[in-house]
Amino acid sequence: MLSLESPSLSYKNTCVSIEHIRRHEPCVSWFVNGKCLWRSGDFKTFQSLKKEVCRTTLISSPFQTIASPEHLSPVFLLWNQESFNIHVDQIEVPLMDGSALPWFFALRHIVKAPQPLSFYDAPIYGEWTFPSGYVKITPAETFEVEYSMNRNHYSDSAFVSIYDTVDLFPILSARTFIFEEDYEKARRDGLLAGVDEKRGLLLKINSSNRLEVFSGGSLRHPQEPILHKILDLIGDLTLHYPFLPKLRITIHNGGHIVHHQILERLLAYVLA
Repeated sequence: MLSLESPSLSYKNTCVSIEHIRRHEPCVSWFVNGKCLWRSGDFKTFQSLKKEVCRTTLISSPFQTIASPEHLSPVFLLWNQESFNIHVDQIEVPLMDGSALPWFFALRHIVKAPQPLSFYDAPIYGEWTFPSGYVKITPAETFEVEYSMNRNHYSDSAFVSIYDTVDLFPILSARTFIFEEDYEKARRDGLLAGVDEKRGLLLKINSSNRLEVFSGGSLRHPQEPILHKILDLIGDLTLHYPFLPKLRITIHNGGHIVHHQILERLLAYVLA
């Protein structure tokens, strides 16, 4: 049993324990306070859960809730032929450094070498807009994402094609971020009580309209904020099953709400 602790978005200390089950059918099972919330491949249970967004993904049954699973779920892509039980002691997953990298290193320690990624066909065409942006999805030969963001005087975009595990590593290392004015407002509203300078990036736009890291150290990648948006997307799309759809997804100013709208369109193809 592997256990990791850190503050989360709301709590000063949270813990997740991950049990690697050998000689078992591949499956990822999520438990909250000892009770199973859902298992990968359990379509009916996952469909019945309530999905909400409040700066992070929240998934709940009438009796249990889990928040922030999207930073942990992507690492199971790298061990998709293994079976795991995930035990969450609070309703939130530990934030760690704000990326998926600590989870990757921890799992590699107990499961060893990553496995080839698995993909599934998703012959979906879709395009829609929302007040601040748009999304477009089309079939592709692998999983591709073009993600762009425009906020105040900051704009950036990134394109990734994921064929192999090595393509995931820059994304797994991208930390969560928040702009200074949003952080100050959230703290005034009594939110983000667990967040400190080790839990992601605090950003601001300087007088030259350039992005500046106010807290959290230097950027791990010039496009780290956008890559973290892609990490969130991958995390949300793989909550149900640790396979990637063969899709090209274009998103401008997206977020968890849009990610779950895409996931709803994918669930039938995950089953197939």
